[in-house]
Amino acid sequence: MNQSTAHTNFQSSTLDGFQPEAVKVPGLTQSSLEVPSLARNLRKRIDILKYKQGMPCLWVVFLGGTGTGKSTLFNALCGAALSETGVERPKTYGPILYAPKGCPVEKNFPLPGTELCKQTCEGGGLKAAAGAAGRLVILEHARSEFSHLVLVDTPDLDSIEIENRQTAEDLFLLSDAVIFVTSQEKYADEVPHRFLLRVLQGERPFFVLFNKAEEKMGEELSQAKDRLWIVPYVPADPLQAILRDPSFLRFKSHVEEELASSRVERLRAKLLSERAREIHERASRLHTLLEEEKREAEAWRTGLRQRCDGICARFIKEQEESFSQKSREFIQKEIRKLFSKYDVLAKPRQIFREILLTPLRFIGVLREQDHRESLLKVRQRIDLTPVQTAIEQFNSAVLKELSPKDHRSPLFESMRRPGVALTVEEIRSLVFQEQERLEHWLENQFETLSQGIPWAKKWGIYSTSILWGVLIIAFEIVVGGGFSILDAALDSAIAPFVTKGAMELFAYHEIQKVARELSRRYQEGLLSVMKEQEKRYRACLDSLLTGEELLKQLSAAR
Repeated sequence: MNQSTAHTNFQSSTLDGFQPEAVKVPGLTQSSLEVPSLARNLRKRIDILKYKQGMPCLWVVFLGGTGTGKSTLFNALCGAALSETGVERPKTYGPILYAPKGCPVEKNFPLPGTELCKQTCEGGGLKAAAGAAGRLVILEHARSEFSHLVLVDTPDLDSIEIENRQTAEDLFLLSDAVIFVTSQEKYADEVPHRFLLRVLQGERPFFVLFNKAEEKMGEELSQAKDRLWIVPYVPADPLQAILRDPSFLRFKSHVEEELASSRVERLRAKLLSERAREIHERASRLHTLLEEEKREAEAWRTGLRQRCDGICARFIKEQEESFSQKSREFIQKEIRKLFSKYDVLAKPRQIFREILLTPLRFIGVLREQDHRESLLKVRQRIDLTPVQTAIEQFNSAVLKELSPKDHRSPLFESMRRPGVALTVEEIRSLVFQEQERLEHWLENQFETLSQGIPWAKKWGIYSTSILWGVLIIAFEIVVGGGFSILDAALDSAIAPFVTKGAMELFAYHEIQKVARELSRRYQEGLLSVMKEQEKRYRACLDSLLTGEELLKQLSAAR
């Protein structure tokens, strides 16, 4: 196996499973719009390379703009009216193949969605075909002079039908040699002219047929003058006239000589190597673009994290400056409820409370508190406005500062999809979930505290614990409060009955630790809502990035 063949097989096997649908970009770079078409083109070229490895015949493809006489010249080279011609434009709606019988045109055909329609040219009576979009007409023959060639007539390069233009492009990729047909009227047209430049700069053998060229031709045609043949315009019965034209006969002789059967294998090997090189270039280009997107994505994540951290820091500062009283009420009620589980004075305290509060209720100063109020009802009174405001500020900053400017970018659309921005209901649910976790955590902490304490010590320890817990919470009352001065006074009234021993002091320090941890967890619970919003934006980005395994495949094929 020579080096070029080995290189060809390596490229084919390395990217054999490549799927363009797996190539994704968020659209953070200017070149990102190139990626989808580049990925599809790469897959197509891989399929074409595999197809050409099993194709023994050379494909000679006629290309040209509308009205250049392309089909007439195709018929002339084939020696029969196979492709329909006429003054209507266009005449060729789909590709016409003139192929030797037995040529495996259909085997592993690399253009999915193309219908292959085979007919035989033997026996005469064959009507000229115009072709059809999405259909490839294969006309089989048994002529020995063309036994190694597949001649192809194509739709116009400048067709108004997108599918026709794409078919011409695909057949150019399948070609091993190109016969480019132009005319005085069409030579300067942008689309055919741009395609001609591609033909001139490529590695395929090419031949240019020019109708009625002036003496002063374009620079590109001057460069190709040794491969240029001028065919006169004949208004009546052009096929027969062209078959007798000396210039066309010289052209035909040159094609037969350059594409002789003795040269097929060497030319095939050269073109297979060239196709592998083109795959290499496109895989390398695609890998480069995807790596650029990957780097920009990492910078985007950093920007997202910085904005989230900034909003969170500001949110906590504002909360420290202005506590939410209703949120504090919930925490304080839960603390009191949990302490009461271990307080042997709970009943006496309730009696003292009732004795003290009854006169006040009687005169209407205080309403009777409902100790059976459900936890859900308490939570529904929590003020979610600060959290909602912080989320709105974060969303506004992200969409303004991190969204791609190009509205066509996938990330631009993804960031604005329904379900990305947290709704008021979702914020409420997340906050309540965090409150539930906080409640369970407090339960576990006090359960742990109660373990291993002698029963004889429980009265003093837990009365002292309640007392010092109330004193800690009293500081919160000063800065925004949670439970009444009357409650604090009631606890103070019991103070003379509390024994202050070493175990009570130990309990007090443990409660301090719990209180500090409670504060930290409470803040983290609120910030977790912000982190959830950040997570959703991160998911928008991550879903639009190409997987690492595919990046490795592209890197290996470079």
